[in-house]
Amino acid sequence: MISIKDIANELNVTPSTVSRALNGKKGVSKKLADSILKKCQEMGYRRNAVAQSLITNKTHTIGIVIPDITSRYYSFVVKGVNAYLEEHGYSVMLCNANRSAETERNYLELLQTRRVDGILIISMTARPEELLAISKSGMPIVQIDNTVTPELSAVVNDNYRGASLLFEHMVSLGCRRIACMMGRQENQTTIDRLRGYYDVMARHGIAVDDKAIIFIDSTSEEAYRRAPELLQQQPDAIFGINDMVAVGILRYCLEHNINVPQQLRLAGYDDIDIAAMMYVPLTTVHQLKVTLGRAAAKLLLEEIEHPDGPHQMVTLMPSLKARVSCGEQLNEKPRPFSLS
Repeated sequence: MISIKDIANELNVTPSTVSRALNGKKGVSKKLADSILKKCQEMGYRRNAVAQSLITNKTHTIGIVIPDITSRYYSFVVKGVNAYLEEHGYSVMLCNANRSAETERNYLELLQTRRVDGILIISMTARPEELLAISKSGMPIVQIDNTVTPELSAVVNDNYRGASLLFEHMVSLGCRRIACMMGRQENQTTIDRLRGYYDVMARHGIAVDDKAIIFIDSTSEEAYRRAPELLQQQPDAIFGINDMVAVGILRYCLEHNINVPQQLRLAGYDDIDIAAMMYVPLTTVHQLKVTLGRAAAKLLLEEIEHPDGPHQMVTLMPSLKARVSCGEQLNEKPRPFSLS
């Protein structure tokens, strides 16, 4: 394996000169630095990342913790994170919490012991004091999508605005008994979207039945299992906290002869790629998923470079994506259905 000493011997310079050139430090002319870099390429020299991190106190590695690696939404966010960090010479250590608070805590501890330069986190289970403790230890941390604590930097989509746009659209199509299958009740994402629902219904003087609002672990499997509970309330429309929840509801309806949108209107949130490909194209809210990841990665690198700077909150604007599932192409109100 080629070492710095081998490069120095070839060029008749000291190993410290080679090290300064490789690290871009002063004391080496541009001509000599170019010669050193060229010789490294010719001889196939590769830096020892561990040794380098001990010298610079940086690993050029960022940890990202997500709730569920199978989620299309989170995968697009990670894609944005990875693209931005790769452009800036950083590697990514991806941790799948599997919707478990304990697993998430274990991964956060692991990332700190592995001396990553910073942490990005999308969390459904973390407590504010846990994230604040990480930050106070000197580890930069940026929240994505769901704000656990306002005392740390975050990049989010405007969930209140997105939900308000969607519910206004549903009401404009004649939906009046809108049931909601929300995410975990304590999550800021759920809180903001539910606030949009209540405000739109209040503006139109439509009574809200709290029995038609349930909170779930937001997967398609859980949505399918809990769908009968909502359908017992005889809604004319259902809002799913995300598109995969809407997929679970749609699957239940298909298997139990409830026609969407003729008998039941349905909407999701996120606009993942399969939303437009479903046999009933899904009306949803488009979120800037890749942009969200890139913006979070950019903010984290800024905090790494300027650790004493103020924390920031970056909010991206969503947009309505109207398709078919809310009856956009129908000229009639939903027909009653029965549970079989």
